[in-house]
Amino acid sequence: MTKNVWYLAVAVALGSCGPQEPTVPIDPPNVIVMMADDLGWGDIGANGSEVISTPNIDALAARGVRLTDGYVSAAVCSPSRAGFYTGRHQQRHGFEYNIAGRDTDRGMSIAESTIADMMREQGYATGLIGKWHLGKAEQHHPLSRGFDEYFGMLAGGSIYIDSRIEGVESWPRRNAPTRRTEANAIFDGREQVQVNRYLTDVFRERAVDFIERHQDGPFFLMLTPNAPHTPLQATQEYLRRYRHIEKDSTRIYAAMVAAVDDYVGAVTAKLAELGLEENTLFVFLSDNGCAGYIDQSCSNGPLRGNKRYYWDGGIRVPFIAKWPAFLPEGTTYSEPVVSLDLYATIAAAVGSSATAEDSVNLLPHLRGDRRRPPHEVLFWRANPNMAVRKGQWKLWKVNKSDMNLSAVADVAASRLPMQPWPQDSPQGQLTLLYDLSQDIGERENLAADHPDVVAELERHLADWESEMGEPAWPALRSTLDEIEGQVVQLFF
Repeated sequence: MTKNVWYLAVAVALGSCGPQEPTVPIDPPNVIVMMADDLGWGDIGANGSEVISTPNIDALAARGVRLTDGYVSAAVCSPSRAGFYTGRHQQRHGFEYNIAGRDTDRGMSIAESTIADMMREQGYATGLIGKWHLGKAEQHHPLSRGFDEYFGMLAGGSIYIDSRIEGVESWPRRNAPTRRTEANAIFDGREQVQVNRYLTDVFRERAVDFIERHQDGPFFLMLTPNAPHTPLQATQEYLRRYRHIEKDSTRIYAAMVAAVDDYVGAVTAKLAELGLEENTLFVFLSDNGCAGYIDQSCSNGPLRGNKRYYWDGGIRVPFIAKWPAFLPEGTTYSEPVVSLDLYATIAAAVGSSATAEDSVNLLPHLRGDRRRPPHEVLFWRANPNMAVRKGQWKLWKVNKSDMNLSAVADVAASRLPMQPWPQDSPQGQLTLLYDLSQDIGERENLAADHPDVVAELERHLADWESEMGEPAWPALRSTLDEIEGQVVQLFF
């Protein structure tokens, strides 16, 4: 794309063609998206953490826009990523539940175009470093889905380092992992490789190398560290910063977040060294909220719930966008947005005409050029459980269960035995309604007090569901919890 055409495309995307065109950079920007894994809303300093220090992530917010109500499209890893990469609700293309435990040929539908496909069509060099979790077969491999380069794990996770190495700490200590298996191997392109050093550090070095090699740009770089996802493991370099924390799990988790923060710092330092920082769009977010089953060692801040839940603690995440040449610095944006929006936002930034029906270009909203909210309504579903947010109101409908809480077999991961779970509601559903403007922690269920609001939101859900497809596979993973004295079942 020529510079003049790109300039016009961005101006049109902002709705500002004419004498009042906004100032834009001369060249199309480089784009970096870092998606941390299971990082809680309250685990970064910019969102108020008093336990974990994240100076480099906080610096992104200081020079960019912090999106206080930034959501993801699912409360667990792989469906969230399937939504992000396509800019479409993953329910449209069948990726409703986690892919773990599936046949090796399962993956994100090859009929879907990805954000990497779009960027490559725009002439960008495309790279992915870290977790994929959208299929292992040849047709689902990142190199088959728009990426020129790939280094990382195809699975949902991997160990970070051999726990027997001196100075390494793991939680829980019992049966701490020592080696990778074929299932969670590391790949350089399509070749399996051995990595013996701390994995987050290796990812960081590969990212810096990619930027160095592609500094003449433009490039699109996806950074998807598996930290701070389990297993909890850290090295002395990071642990020594948190020796004051006595609780093992909390200390190790904090150290893992420190490694992610150092990763951000190394990337921004390289951009600055090469003179690329001003015209690089850098987005930082998490794939879902932090996990409640890791000994309560992470924080979703004032939000209720964790990964797997449709309370905001499961789906509202750290979300920052920095582009010094084009976006305001040190601001906050508090209208609800969703990770699906990054497809249209990045497309607009690079001058692409590509669209995705569930994705909204956030650039004019973040700049203050457009005052109305990007979305009237946001939706979530892990069938049959579903949730919707409209303005201040949040509705969650979750399956009731007649099982006993003791049925949870995998206590460490708080999971029921793996099996195909039905996608209906034989015991009915618990209806939860919250006013987020008065109750950010979603503590007071107002469903009985506002039947009109419940009915309105249920109509929105019904209309949305009529557009969605059927799950391509059933839920294998599930857990139980008790809400308002009622046992409920979560599916993922």
